[in-house]
Amino acid sequence: MLDQEEFTHTQEEEDAIISQEIARYRNIVLSACSSLGNMQPVDSDDSETRAENKMHYVPSPDCLASLKDIKRYIQMDEQGEGKLVLQWLGEWQVLEKDIIPIFTIYARRLIKCSDDLALKKVVSCIELFVFLTWSMDSETEEVKMQFIRILRSYKRAFAKDDVIFCLLAVAVMYTKRGNALTDREWMMVKGIMYIFRNILAIPDPLVAPAAGSLAAQVEVHDKLIAVLDKQLAIDFFLTLASSTDQKRFKDLRPTLLDIVYFLFYRVPVAALFSQHQSMWFKDSETHRDKSSRHNNFGGVFAVSTGEGTIMPVFSAREVLRPFANLFKRRAKVQTPKEQGQTVVDQQWRSVDQGAVDVLRRIAAVFIESCYNPFITVLFEDSRSGTTIVDDFMPRLLYVAAYFVDISLANPAIDLGCTCAVVQTHIFGLVMRHASSYVELREWGRLEPAMYCIQQVLLSLTKMRATSLDSLCENVLSNLFYDGDALDLFVQLCRVYKPTKTTRAFLVQVARLTETFLSTLASYAQSKAGLVVRKRVKKRVPKDSADAEADVDDDADHKQEQGDNDINDNAEAMEVEDDNDIGDEPKEAEGVEEVLVERELSIDRYSSAFAVGDVIKSYSHLLAPPISIEYVYPMLHRIAVICQRPQLFFKKQIMLRLLLLFDDQYTYSCRSEMIELAAWIFRQYVTVIGSPALTAHYRAESLDNRMAMECMLTFLKISGAGKSIDPVITKHLIKLQAGEDPNVDDEDDDDDDDKTNSANESKERPADGNALKPTSISTTAINAISAEINDDDLDFYGGYEEDFDFDSVFNS
Repeated sequence: MLDQEEFTHTQEEEDAIISQEIARYRNIVLSACSSLGNMQPVDSDDSETRAENKMHYVPSPDCLASLKDIKRYIQMDEQGEGKLVLQWLGEWQVLEKDIIPIFTIYARRLIKCSDDLALKKVVSCIELFVFLTWSMDSETEEVKMQFIRILRSYKRAFAKDDVIFCLLAVAVMYTKRGNALTDREWMMVKGIMYIFRNILAIPDPLVAPAAGSLAAQVEVHDKLIAVLDKQLAIDFFLTLASSTDQKRFKDLRPTLLDIVYFLFYRVPVAALFSQHQSMWFKDSETHRDKSSRHNNFGGVFAVSTGEGTIMPVFSAREVLRPFANLFKRRAKVQTPKEQGQTVVDQQWRSVDQGAVDVLRRIAAVFIESCYNPFITVLFEDSRSGTTIVDDFMPRLLYVAAYFVDISLANPAIDLGCTCAVVQTHIFGLVMRHASSYVELREWGRLEPAMYCIQQVLLSLTKMRATSLDSLCENVLSNLFYDGDALDLFVQLCRVYKPTKTTRAFLVQVARLTETFLSTLASYAQSKAGLVVRKRVKKRVPKDSADAEADVDDDADHKQEQGDNDINDNAEAMEVEDDNDIGDEPKEAEGVEEVLVERELSIDRYSSAFAVGDVIKSYSHLLAPPISIEYVYPMLHRIAVICQRPQLFFKKQIMLRLLLLFDDQYTYSCRSEMIELAAWIFRQYVTVIGSPALTAHYRAESLDNRMAMECMLTFLKISGAGKSIDPVITKHLIKLQAGEDPNVDDEDDDDDDDKTNSANESKERPADGNALKPTSISTTAINAISAEINDDDLDFYGGYEEDFDFDSVFNS
């Protein structure tokens, strides 16, 4: 007990000593700040000036020494934790009250005459500006929250005409000297560019447009843009950007990229050319009052609530409403894990109309005069590895795509002004970075890469049949020839995890995939045949593998074996790569990768998307159905074109499909999506009614009586889902009817519909047992099995869980 008291006493003493040391250190820093200068009355012979008691800032004779002391204290503070000196400087408002006045006084003196003492003081002030305004993104969330208020006060202090004028005047004065600059003077110019970058990067708090005057009080970014434009600082940035191919401006390239990025920070392209800013925040809620043709099914129904209560309803809409609200909670999308700040903030902000006019002018000048040389040299730097800034590549991808997006939105802009990114070597670099981000699972960096790929594809589509057609042809032919590039889009649709990536990421994936597939289909129509080169894993026969492992074999035998593999030797079989996306590849004996060329089949490539992972990913976009226009084509492709409705027969996926029938949401492709979902439900009801089919398809029960009753009721009263030719039900109908599938019948479709309706109207047994499958003939089994296309299993992995009627019914 005594030892514990002595230990506690000792700890308290140590805390007291530390507190005393911090207080003493605080006083030392405060003394240096107090020695910078002070406010004094204006010394004037004018009686009116003396009467008004006008004050002005007067630097102390030793202010240069004090500036250096503060810089040293900040550098010492960086070695510890807590950043106490920076906190104290922000608390005392040293930058606003002392450092900025000292800088403006001596900057004006330096502009008028070359004064070495004034230069030293200006350099010291610029160094402190850089230290004080530097981003806190690399720090912990607690530190960032402590300093965000201080940084925003610094941003307001710099958003003034006299401060921007002095910074710009000093930078221009020394930049004009060209190669005659000394290292110290060049560092000062770079420091001024850092300051512009830092203050533009300080985020304003997000305020809704409805806030009105409050938004103008808390948002400083638009005011800062207006000041930069008025003082011609933006023209200075654009001039440097158009000249960055010069060697002397090489060090400024990453900083200029950040300045351009933060000028358009969280500003949507639609704000510059098309939609009014009040439309940016509109979503499907504004259209919820619209009616749908599916709302008016008549009839009176009795629906069980699942708790022994029967509820009478008078329309299909009312039938669906109870489970719609219920399954909104049951099928809720999982919240992604905390990922910190993303590379590109996609949360749009409201923009003042004056700032919109300025940004529109900046965009036009940048695209016309700067884009091609600036973007080209930045991609060259990234390829050579000369730029090591952490967020350089994602921001470059975003900026490159952003201005292509602007050029596509404004027909008056020539597409040739943004053709730098539409180059084979640059677009190939973009694709390689996207593949690398997928492999490393860097989802935040992958988003701007996908944005860039999408804009390039849209630009290429628009360039076709124009003067840039040859450039477009070169890029597209190389893109579709590369099998790894084709596989990338399949991988993107499979990597989504609700706990690791965001919904916005998934929407971007869906949008990009449809853009790519439409571009591929359009390009394939204009070509007689496309050839694709792909890496294929092949299993080498045992005797050949042993022969290759024998070090005593001669070179001729090895060459012959390699030629046989490349020529698709019948003795070597391709190995399916069943590893999950992102998993480490499994080692296999006698397996090697070779490059093969084959004719590209669009249908076969589309079947590569017909896997369970893609369905799971896309199903998260069904609630609420805001982005359904990008989801419907993929779901229709998988279920109808590839004839894989069984991939939807999972509990969570079926519950998300049920949400589509909630009439409070209206969206594009609603009628098509309802038709597709109803068709899937009809296939599901048939499968779930047979134990053999349920087991083989691995169909999962909804495990909710009310959901099943609502679904069955809707299918009974509605004709939705019958316009699409059935896949599973047509086989089962023929089996139950005992007909020979090889016999042609002109009324086959009509009979299918009648049998389908009769089958759906049958009541399920009270004990919930499913109907037993009927026996069928061997001829029927063979005919149905022959419909499976074995070629679809080749080259792109084929299907998962392919249905084998022989194994089902023979067992």
